[in-house]
Amino acid sequence: MRKSASLDLYPFSVNIFNIEILLKGFSRINMKFHNLVGMILVRGLMVEELCNLFFELSNEDRLNILYELGKEPLRMSYLSNKLDFTVQETSRNLSRLSEEGLIRKDNSGFFSLTPYGEQALKLLPGFKFISSNREYFKNHKLSTIPYEFAISIASLADCDYTGDVMTAFFKIENMIKEAEEYVWILVDQILASALPLLSDAIKRGVHFRLILPHDISPSDELHELVHLHFSEATENVIDGRFLENIDIVLSMSEKEVAALSFPDLGGNFDYLGFNTKNEKAHTWSKKLFNYHWEKATKIIPEQLLEY
Repeated sequence: MRKSASLDLYPFSVNIFNIEILLKGFSRINMKFHNLVGMILVRGLMVEELCNLFFELSNEDRLNILYELGKEPLRMSYLSNKLDFTVQETSRNLSRLSEEGLIRKDNSGFFSLTPYGEQALKLLPGFKFISSNREYFKNHKLSTIPYEFAISIASLADCDYTGDVMTAFFKIENMIKEAEEYVWILVDQILASALPLLSDAIKRGVHFRLILPHDISPSDELHELVHLHFSEATENVIDGRFLENIDIVLSMSEKEVAALSFPDLGGNFDYLGFNTKNEKAHTWSKKLFNYHWEKATKIIPEQLLEY
């Protein structure tokens, strides 16, 4: 008996349906593949552009040209004389910087930084800071500070390195002695030698903010300081707050940053770090202290109340 046409075509229809599904699957795979290739190409171009920028900035001659143009627009002849370059060298370097988009030339023959060049130049002090102190940062972590502070690390470019613990302690003590308005201290353990200086400064009218770890082991001197000043209802007191974890050591007054220390690879502090009277670094440090101050609690740990 002959099968109907519909029955004859049924297997064929199923096959066509399967092929259609298969083609759609290939289409989705193809789209994902194209997206993946696109992402790889975009990332590749981004890396290439970044490498190109670093390559141009890695040349000392071109870097010196950028620094000079960062001060004011200049003609090629002035740059050549100023930096003691030949005209050919100056022309070649200016061409490279122009091709990279870091500088431009106006109708009067003056070269100046583009906004791209200005921003690139602003980022260099951060690289200068970590590269100048690379031995320190081989063994100390920046990753503990918030991202917004890490990316503005250029503010610390003019800090001085303190590579001796006793020198660091001396600077903290001297800062307390010379303070007239305030002293802010964020530390994992307070120096016993600093406690009498804190009391003397309080009598002079200096205001203190002190951030300590919640699990601090108090000395008799610290117990006494807490009972005398933490809850005293006067203006000249210590405002004390506490954190679960201390991820940076910072001691500063209105005049200077006496100590800025980052944790070592084990998360401990050796009190080696940086000091400065630079205004940018002081502002950066003040914001960082306030960031931790807002996170800290006013609740005094029980071990400090037991006396």
